[in-house]
Amino acid sequence: MRVEAKDLQSALTQAAQNLSCSVMDLEYEVIQQASKGFLGFFQKNAIIEAKNKKKPYHKADRQNKKREFDKMPQSFEDKNFSYEKKPYIKSYDERLEERASEKNTDKTLEKQTQGYKSKERLKAPSYTIKEESIFVSFHKEEQELKDPKFYLEEIKTQLKNLMAISGFKIAISELRVYSKDSIYIKLDGEDAALLIGKEGYRYKALSYLLHNWINSKYKLLVRLEIAEFLKNQEQGMDFYLKNIIEKVEAIGRAQTKHLDGVLVKIALEKLRERFPNKYVGIRQNGDQKFVVVNDFFKKDE
Repeated sequence: MRVEAKDLQSALTQAAQNLSCSVMDLEYEVIQQASKGFLGFFQKNAIIEAKNKKKPYHKADRQNKKREFDKMPQSFEDKNFSYEKKPYIKSYDERLEERASEKNTDKTLEKQTQGYKSKERLKAPSYTIKEESIFVSFHKEEQELKDPKFYLEEIKTQLKNLMAISGFKIAISELRVYSKDSIYIKLDGEDAALLIGKEGYRYKALSYLLHNWINSKYKLLVRLEIAEFLKNQEQGMDFYLKNIIEKVEAIGRAQTKHLDGVLVKIALEKLRERFPNKYVGIRQNGDQKFVVVNDFFKKDE
């Protein structure tokens, strides 16, 4: 049987349905491999020639077997032989002896069970905690965090591979330790503007991707710069925060406008640096984020 479908799996499924068997029972030959083509052109379906390895089962075979079975002798009555088994009735003395033996057996089992339980209590297993080397080394790795410089070369290699498959003409212009728990990455090239994207949406996506990778694997934070994007954002934020700083100095508290992406982080860092003795945090209202500055509230106030 020749079957044609969009792919090999669909062709096998269709052949199994047509032959009333499972896919495992099919014996098939691929006449033509399926091909997706290019941009919807030159698409090819899969063509196979299939047959059932097992002999198909028909109702006629079942009826023939039933006829043969009907011809066989079904009981001893066909041979003019009858047998009737009469039940054996125990005497009164035999029943009394049987009941007594059952009671003795139950008592013996009960004593054996109690003795086994008492032995289990006496021989309670003692557990010892073994200090496996794998757990010890795991906790030591957590406690002894390595210098970020140790990971720079490895991160640079992985980052080059990522940029190579991204399709953008971008190079790593700088990679260094920014602080004891963060690194600074600067990317630049012909496609820097494309990598940043409209309103920085690609910058945000790449920054999020790098943070999830580097923070989960190396326990480090990431400060990403593409061309002069981050620098320009910081300069714009410096200009905007002047009014916020004046307001905090005048009345002791203030709140920024709705900020998005990297702007929230920049505003948070600059205001915390400017007001170390005040509470500077993020307030969220739905999808909108604001940076707020106010006084710390004590429990006795």
